[in-house]
Amino acid sequence: MSVRETVLNIFPSNNVRPRLRLGVLLLLAVALTACGGVAGGSWAGVSSSQSGETIYVAYDRSVVALNAESGAVLWEYPDSENRDAQFFAVPVADNGSVYVGDYKGRLHAIDAETGARQWIYEPERKTLIGPLSPDPADRVISGVALSPELAFFGLGSRNVVAVARGDASRVWTFETGHGVWGTPLYLDAESSPRGEPMLLVTSLDHKLYALDPATGDLFWSVNLGGAAPGDMLYDADRQRVYVGTFGAGVAAVDVVEGRVAGRFQTEEWVWSSPALADDQLFIGDLGGNLYAVTIGDDGFSQNWKVNLTHEAIRGTPLVADDLVIVGARDGYIYAVNRASGAEAWKKHVEGKVLTELVSVPAEDENGPVTVVAGTDNRENLIVALNVVTGERDWTYADK
Repeated sequence: MSVRETVLNIFPSNNVRPRLRLGVLLLLAVALTACGGVAGGSWAGVSSSQSGETIYVAYDRSVVALNAESGAVLWEYPDSENRDAQFFAVPVADNGSVYVGDYKGRLHAIDAETGARQWIYEPERKTLIGPLSPDPADRVISGVALSPELAFFGLGSRNVVAVARGDASRVWTFETGHGVWGTPLYLDAESSPRGEPMLLVTSLDHKLYALDPATGDLFWSVNLGGAAPGDMLYDADRQRVYVGTFGAGVAAVDVVEGRVAGRFQTEEWVWSSPALADDQLFIGDLGGNLYAVTIGDDGFSQNWKVNLTHEAIRGTPLVADDLVIVGARDGYIYAVNRASGAEAWKKHVEGKVLTELVSVPAEDENGPVTVVAGTDNRENLIVALNVVTGERDWTYADK
């Protein structure tokens, strides 16, 4: 499917502002070109271990584990002799394994300590002669959601797949109307308002789906009013998820009743989820705006809005003490005061910041947090900054 066809499928052309349409086209072009297998065509997917001691980076032909304090390489997967995959999705670490999808629709499980391969899930494809197949290879853009037994991930063209964590066997596939680019959200029985596990999935087909994670059966679905390309934020106190959309701002969905309970309308479209801190949502949009919004009984009230740049803010804002930090397509990371939105610092990192920021706690409990950002620039692929000053602590380059 061409970039133009994808754009027309996920949002109506008569609702697209010319400047914003160009920006979204550029972002989608990067993503879809990368998924077609062009080396270096993507941005780095970045995450951290639960302890915060290790940073995991998926980019182009490899997944790398870095020491969070120094940026030193701990391991690289796969070895140089077996690089038949390209990676785009954010790695997810849990219980001694790192899970990440690739451009061939496969899911890799990697030993979190050594970088050794544990298994690869290979999607079923019809074959003609030898490796030739009438079924085109799909791609994994989303991160992975995990239950104790299963791993759940979306495919770039459509559908959600569940595979067994033990042996990589496919358990079920749920069909969506378009691509799943955001990470599914797994709620265990204690967190779920149903009192039993639930899997939530957003799609470019404008829908949020609630599924039985054991079987893939549908509990309910709701129309969000726009394509949802990013992750969700779960608010356990209110039993809601907040979803950024193209064209409909941020939707708050009641997961008990399966309905849209409210919206906050942003000036431009929202790719990612908001951040939540003390009854406030912090939202970035593709027009470079950052919002602070209070959640009330009767809806949302805007506390402040600042325009930081004319380029897209694509990732979820990061809240660190009294600061809100975002990366932007213009190559800058911005830190603003959480109460007022006033600028605290901004730093140029010599590459577009199109993925999530990761915070790393200091080894000394009184020391500053480190903010880790991924870019699209091989020479400055991963940049770690001091959260207080914005000064650079270390940089990782993909050689």
